[in-house]
Amino acid sequence: MTERTQSASTKYAVIYQSIYLANLLLLPGVFFIILLYYFYQYHQSKNDNDGIKGNSYKIKMRNRGIGKIHLIRSIQLSVVAGVLLAVIPLLVICLSSQLQTSIMVGLVYFVIIHAGFVLIGMFNLSRAMTKKAPVF
Repeated sequence: MTERTQSASTKYAVIYQSIYLANLLLLPGVFFIILLYYFYQYHQSKNDNDGIKGNSYKIKMRNRGIGKIHLIRSIQLSVVAGVLLAVIPLLVICLSSQLQTSIMVGLVYFVIIHAGFVLIGMFNLSRAMTKKAPVF
């Protein structure tokens, strides 16, 4: 049986897509902040040739390849999901004259859009595992 080795770039890509899914499914906002922290780390190490020095290890973040693309796409999708899942339903409910109807339509909208973003996240996670760039 052949063993597949996983590069650091692929490992980071899988981690970023997993954090995106956790942002949608487990703790919205908390995992988005974690994604922003990784993005901040990437920008801090962009000019540093040695990488980031941790307590007892060194993470090379400059040459992440496909992982960098997955990080940026995860943040972009998280922002779009936040706007489409939180802001738009609240606007519809607040600006509607029929409260009961707007709540029902808002819930149906939320469930459908949320399921779509979860499916996109699962698709991008599978692409990260196969060392391919995200589609969405």
